[in-house]
Amino acid sequence: MERNGKSQAGAEKLEGASSRPIAARPARTSFVTLRSGDTYGLDGHPIDVQVDVVPDTQKHTFQIVGLPGRSTRESRERVSTAIVNSGFRGPRGRILVNLAPACREKDGGGLDLPVAIGIIIATGQIGGPAARSAVEAKLRKTGLLGELGLSGELRPVRGAILIADGLRRCGIKRWIVPRENAREVAWVNGVEVYAARNLRDAVAALVGEMPPFDPSQAPPPPRSAGPDPGDFADVRGQEATKRGCLIAAAGGHNILLCGSPGVGKTMLARRLASILPPLERSESIELVKVRSVLGTHDDALPRERPFRAPHHTVSYAGLIGGGSSPRPGEVTRAHRGVLFLDEFPEFSRPVLEALREPLESCEITIGRSRGAVTFPADFLLVAAMNPCPCGFAGHPRRSCRCTPRQREAYTQRISGPLADRIDLWIRVADVEPSEMLSPRRGLDSTTLAEAAQRARERQYERWGRGRVNARAPLSRLLDSSLIDASVLDVLRAAAEKLSLSARGFARAVRVARTIADLDGSPRVRERDAWEALQFRARTGEPG
Repeated sequence: MERNGKSQAGAEKLEGASSRPIAARPARTSFVTLRSGDTYGLDGHPIDVQVDVVPDTQKHTFQIVGLPGRSTRESRERVSTAIVNSGFRGPRGRILVNLAPACREKDGGGLDLPVAIGIIIATGQIGGPAARSAVEAKLRKTGLLGELGLSGELRPVRGAILIADGLRRCGIKRWIVPRENAREVAWVNGVEVYAARNLRDAVAALVGEMPPFDPSQAPPPPRSAGPDPGDFADVRGQEATKRGCLIAAAGGHNILLCGSPGVGKTMLARRLASILPPLERSESIELVKVRSVLGTHDDALPRERPFRAPHHTVSYAGLIGGGSSPRPGEVTRAHRGVLFLDEFPEFSRPVLEALREPLESCEITIGRSRGAVTFPADFLLVAAMNPCPCGFAGHPRRSCRCTPRQREAYTQRISGPLADRIDLWIRVADVEPSEMLSPRRGLDSTTLAEAAQRARERQYERWGRGRVNARAPLSRLLDSSLIDASVLDVLRAAAEKLSLSARGFARAVRVARTIADLDGSPRVRERDAWEALQFRARTGEPG
C-alpha cells in the first residue's frame, strides 16, 4: 500500500510538472559554413569554419572548438572588436565556431576573416533573405583568409599561396585575401582573387561590390635592390678556378674550394650564383611557396636564384629545418640556388652529416607526431676551407705551423660519405701581388653565364626541361650514343687507381658529360674524362 501510494504521488508530481508551461527556447538565427585553410610543411589543408549563432539577450558566449591553437583561440577578442570597429553590429548571444576536421590542431591568425564573415552573415547583417541566399551560394566555392586587426584592417598571413593551391583541388577557385597576399595567390592557375584592405572590403567582395584583383592593373611597388654579388672579373689570378666554377654552374655539381686565407674563395663562391641560368617559372613558384611559409610576400616572381651563407655555428634545425611545427631550414631556403658553407670543417659533425640525404635525394623529410613533412632541397653546394688549421699548408711564401696530427684531425672532420658527394675538388692557388696589380681582366660573369646557359640548354634538350647532368640517371649517361667505349675504359682504369666508389665513378661521368656540353660535343671525349678525373682526384683536399 505504501509503495503504491508513493507511486501514485510520483505520477501526480510528473503530471503536474508536465502541465506547467515550458519556457520558450531562443529562436536559432543561423548556421553558416565557410571555407578556409592552413598549412603544414609546404602543403595547404582545407578547413571548414562552421559558425552557429543563437540570440540570447541575457548571456553572451563565444566559443571556438575543433582543436584551435593558442593564436586561434585568441581570435575571439580580435574578431569581436574588429566587427564593431568596422561599423557592424556587435555579436550578442551564444556563438559557437567549429573548425573541421577536429582531429588536427589549427593555429595562426588566418582564420580571423572567415570567423568574422560567418558571424556577420549569421546575425543577418548582409541584406535580406535573397541576398543572403546568393552569398551562401558563393561561399561554397569561395575561400577566405586573413588576420584581423582591432580596427578591422586585414593583415597578411603565411602560406597563402600554399593554401590556395591546395584548396584548388577541392574546387575552391575564388579567394578573398589581404592585399599583401593577393599577388602570390594570383600566381595559382585558375584562381580568381579579391584583394581586401579591411573587413568591409571583404564583405563588399563577397556581395559582388568589388572587382577581382588584376595583377596587370596593379603594378608592384619598387623592389629594393639586393646585395650585388659582384663580377668574376674582379677576381684576379684564378682563371683555372673560374673554369671549375663554370663546370659547377653548368651541370649543377657540388664544389669545394680549398686554399690559404685571402686567396679569393669567398669572392668566387659569392659570384657563382650570378652565372647560374635564370629561374624557370615553375622554379620561381617553388621559391614563392617556400618564402610564403616563412612570412615573406613577394611582389613579383623571383628571377635571381637564392644564395644562402649560414654561419658555421648554425644549429641542426637551422640548417635542415625542424621545430614542433616543422619550418624550412637553410637547405630549403637555398632550393634552386646556392648553399655556401664557408669554413666547412668548422661546422659541427651532426650538421655536416645531415647534408648527406638532401645532397643525394634533393629533399629533406622531417618526422613529427603530427606527420612527416618533406621540404625541397635541390641546391648547389659550395664549400670553402683552409688546407690546415693555420691555413698555410703548401703556401709558397709562408710556413705552416701545424703538426701532421693536427692536419689529419682537421681533414677527418669531413667524413668519407660526405666527401664522396662533392663532385669538384679545387685547390685555389695563391695569388702573386703582381697579378693583383695587373690591368688585364680575366673571365667575367657575363661570359661565364652565357657559356653555362648554352650548356644547360643542351642538357634540357637531352633530359627534359629543368634536368641537369648532376641529376641525370647513370644508365642514360653510359649510353653508347653519348660516350665511347674507349672513354669508359679510361674512366674505369682511373676509378680503380683512385679507389673511387660507385657513387664517385658516377659523379665523374656526370662531370665529364658537363665538360662535353660546355664544348658543344654530343659525345664525351677522352680529354673530357681526364679533366673530370682531375677534379675528382680531390686536388683540393687538405693533407
